[in-house]
Amino acid sequence: MDLKSFSQVEPSKDEEILKDEVKPVDEKHVRDTISHYSKMSNDQLMGELIKQVGIQKDKGNASNMRDVIQKIIPVLNDEQRKRLEDIVKMLDI
Repeated sequence: MDLKSFSQVEPSKDEEILKDEVKPVDEKHVRDTISHYSKMSNDQLMGELIKQVGIQKDKGNASNMRDVIQKIIPVLNDEQRKRLEDIVKMLDI
C-alpha cells in the first residue's frame, strides 16, 4: 500500500472516538458505549485499556492521561485506588 492509498483509508471507530475534537455528548452514544464495555471481561477491558493508552501515548497525550488519573483518584475507594495505581505502573503512564 502506498502513501496515497493509505491516506484514503477510512479511519477506524477507535480513531474517530479519540479525535481531539470536542463533540457534544450524545445520550445514545453514551448508552451504546456503556453497553459495549459492560459486556467485556476484565481481561478484555485490560486489553482495550492497553490499546487506548498506546494510542494516546503515540499522540503525545501522556500528560493529559496523568491529569485525568489525578482527578479520578480522590473519588475511588482503597481497592479501586490500588488497582488504578497498579495499572498506571504496568502501563508506564
